[in-house]
Amino acid sequence: MDKLAKIVPPVARLRRAYWIWQILMHLLVPVAILVLLFRSHREPMYRQHLSHRFGLGPVAPPGAIFVFAASLGETLVVGPLIDGLLKRGHNILLCHATPAGLAAGQRLFGDNPKVIQRYVPLDLCWAVRLMLRRARPEVGLVVEIELWPAMLIEAARLDIPMIQVNGNLVAKSVTRDQAYFGGLRLELFKLFTLILTRTWEFKNRYIEIGVDPRRVHIVGDLKFDQAHNALQIDAATRLRRFWCPDGPVLLIASSVAAEEPELLEMADRLLRKNSKARLVWAPRSPQRFDAVAKALQKLDYDVQRRTKALSKTLENASIKRSARILVADSIGEMDFNYTLADIVFVGGSLCDHGGHNIIEPLSHKRPVLMGPSTWGIPASADAAREAGAFESFPDADTLSDRVCTLMGDTEALAEMSRRAEGFIASHSGASERSISKILPYLQNCRGRDR
Repeated sequence: MDKLAKIVPPVARLRRAYWIWQILMHLLVPVAILVLLFRSHREPMYRQHLSHRFGLGPVAPPGAIFVFAASLGETLVVGPLIDGLLKRGHNILLCHATPAGLAAGQRLFGDNPKVIQRYVPLDLCWAVRLMLRRARPEVGLVVEIELWPAMLIEAARLDIPMIQVNGNLVAKSVTRDQAYFGGLRLELFKLFTLILTRTWEFKNRYIEIGVDPRRVHIVGDLKFDQAHNALQIDAATRLRRFWCPDGPVLLIASSVAAEEPELLEMADRLLRKNSKARLVWAPRSPQRFDAVAKALQKLDYDVQRRTKALSKTLENASIKRSARILVADSIGEMDFNYTLADIVFVGGSLCDHGGHNIIEPLSHKRPVLMGPSTWGIPASADAAREAGAFESFPDADTLSDRVCTLMGDTEALAEMSRRAEGFIASHSGASERSISKILPYLQNCRGRDR
């Protein structure tokens, strides 16, 4: 391991900003609690384990690896990396900010005694310090782009190395932070002992904002290593044979409210043009499930909801073969949804959200289409486009034209599927490369006196 200078707590401008942040966070604690209780009306898990939010609750044995995977996506991404660390005998303290993340972690590691799961504390200096002092982890891993000032600063004060895994610093984020915060937020990246990122483009961007080049390593994208749920795939394969054995299926995945009116028009056009076509719609947020279902019902098609039409084990319960649309109003079942589909539209791309994860559908050998906004996933979008497994379009009309064409062209779909399979195969292995960078810090941290 290279001899790097020890990370020290921030000084001057960032330190002053940190205490202003802490004052604001403490003033907003009552608001945060009200928000959690309000959200718990739709997701009851939000009101559970409130003590976790203040540094109490379970912790792993001293010397474990602290992993912060904020929500569902981050938890799924880091799963293979955690598996690799568990195989090497390490204990894991897996922390989440949302119930979706906690539920995903429980599905992945619920029976493993070496994984302790909990909510992460609110970003209050004393709450974070309390949890870290109780846990005494050897090292902390922050998945992707989450930047919580108290977490990073208090870890530096306690001499806990913090490593960002699957780092993806996009240009728009840098521009926004420089415009609105004078680049202050970007200073937090300098508190990471290591940053494990995906491409040369990302590495150069970290260096440009002042991160020591010796601390930034290219290991690839962890999303390529995600495991699939065999039970979900098997259930979807059986449902597909019953529900739509002949017709093509479009999956609208991770849609957001701003783009849904245009997607409704595209769905209506497709279903009217192709009498055999079926649609599966999986909104990004659970808060959109009801709204999307009601909007689809107004199109005068037979709309089924996954939670009512299928059993908990995803077996066919009451779904009608004549149903044209299935609303995927569940969490953590995207392997099921991708398996049902022939082609996938990934949302957050017909509005300026930067687009969502395209690697998951590609790993199921499903071609992916998107709108013009892909700034959030530039590396994977450019590579998949070059491989012939992904296409993006300037507006909803041209996207709709392409969807309708592909849904009627089995040979073109099959070719894009083959290209998706080859693309995924050529990019795997980021988890083991990440672990190889993390392990030296674990070995050198053993026996540290705190």
